[in-house]
Amino acid sequence: MDWFLLASADLGAYLVVIQQGPGLGGGGLPQDKHVLIVGAGPTGIGAAWRLTELGRRQLIDPNLSWLLTEQAPTVGGMAASVTDDEGFTWDLGGHVIYSHYRYFDAFVDQLVGEDLLEHERRGWVWLRDRFIPFPIQRNIRNLPAADLVRCLNDLLERRSNGAGPPPANFAEWLDHNFGRALSQLFFLPYNYKMWAHRPEEMEVSWTQRKSGSRYANVPLVDVQRLLETIVCQQDDPGWAGATLFPYPRRGGAGLIWERASARLPAGNTALNQRLVALDPSSRIAVFASGLHVRYRHLISSVPLPQLLRFLPEQSALYRPTTPLKHSRSHVVGIGIRGERPAALADKFWIYSPDPAVPFFRATILSNYSPDNVPPGHWSMLCEISESEEKPVDAGDLPAAVEVALRRGGFIPDDHSVVTRWCRRLDYGYPVPCLQRDAFLREVEPALRRLDVRSRGRFGGWKYESSNQDNSFMQGVEAVDAVLFGAEELSYFYPDLLSEGAIDRRLPN
Repeated sequence: MDWFLLASADLGAYLVVIQQGPGLGGGGLPQDKHVLIVGAGPTGIGAAWRLTELGRRQLIDPNLSWLLTEQAPTVGGMAASVTDDEGFTWDLGGHVIYSHYRYFDAFVDQLVGEDLLEHERRGWVWLRDRFIPFPIQRNIRNLPAADLVRCLNDLLERRSNGAGPPPANFAEWLDHNFGRALSQLFFLPYNYKMWAHRPEEMEVSWTQRKSGSRYANVPLVDVQRLLETIVCQQDDPGWAGATLFPYPRRGGAGLIWERASARLPAGNTALNQRLVALDPSSRIAVFASGLHVRYRHLISSVPLPQLLRFLPEQSALYRPTTPLKHSRSHVVGIGIRGERPAALADKFWIYSPDPAVPFFRATILSNYSPDNVPPGHWSMLCEISESEEKPVDAGDLPAAVEVALRRGGFIPDDHSVVTRWCRRLDYGYPVPCLQRDAFLREVEPALRRLDVRSRGRFGGWKYESSNQDNSFMQGVEAVDAVLFGAEELSYFYPDLLSEGAIDRRLPN
């Protein structure tokens, strides 16, 4: 048994005990690792990146042992990208990289700085056979006259009635803030399509946090400004002052994580390792391959309900079921030969509330980078959410998506589709359901007392702080917490995150 000194100029020094064990391999005696990281998506790579950085800067003992595992044959998780046989690159969803952290900015710039494109954030709603700038609640002037009058009258009536009792769920919150007419026209059908759960089942704290930009997830309406836009016939863009987002020139959004993985120390990453059991009392993780790892600290981005099912049945934290809700995602890519229609030239993603249209969002992925498609082609990536409450007939989903795109006029009749790509993801969105916060308050501290930190999009189960930058930083901050006792601001203090108040630095 060896003692290692973890030294940091600004965080103090700590003594930890590490039992040295056998080398990497399956079966037999467990490997001993001071930090075990399960899941090589943005969270796991963030943790591994921080450990590598601390070791390189000699802020921890270079012999401190750690291992990053991933059940898939590649890294990136939901942030990965795939190139199909026809040469089209597809992201596993409409990913827009946005950063609340200088640390993450420097990370991305170091990996792909010279290969980054920058675009204006331009989202649209397709409703009533027209494009309406996002957010629709600030641009209702673009609705047909009858809809505009109904929505405006309803919004003004709600405001004149005063505050009233606090909304009990997301559906009531929408009605209170935007009126019944606009809620029924857009918000209720769209959010059901996106989350695959009813807004009545969702809480509201996430709405005013800022996961994907410097603006609230569901922006509110300034009535005076809204009236000015209607009278002056001016649009109100949703991201004024924070409009640019980066995207790799080639390789899709997943290129960032592939390059980050390639810079980690050789031998510290084990792919094709699926966690199947976890004993927090003996601190042993068991993988389907037969690999056993005895750890001092575990950082996991495994979906939290799965992680709790991996515990021994006699454990107080074992949960065969949980109240947490999530959607599954079908991601459908349509590759088209021809010149992209002029109407789509200034658009990056389009929201569709129409229940007859299978997808809730369509991304013109070739607008993100021309290298996402072969020369003379363009592409659209469409997302469909699914749950037990909202089943999806996946029999020939790409064909159904193509039919909807042609009926909507997005794909011209004379353009031929050359590739139809589809990927089903078991986890799409962690739903901020009404039971979520109480359940997390129960299980998260108990896991932490066992030196298990469940973080990331589905490990932490907080939609409002689970974009790529958030998830990466949750991995970074989890390492700082287990080694130095530092606060995990990104996970526990999302309001600080929203205000851009978090910075992570190393001493010079």
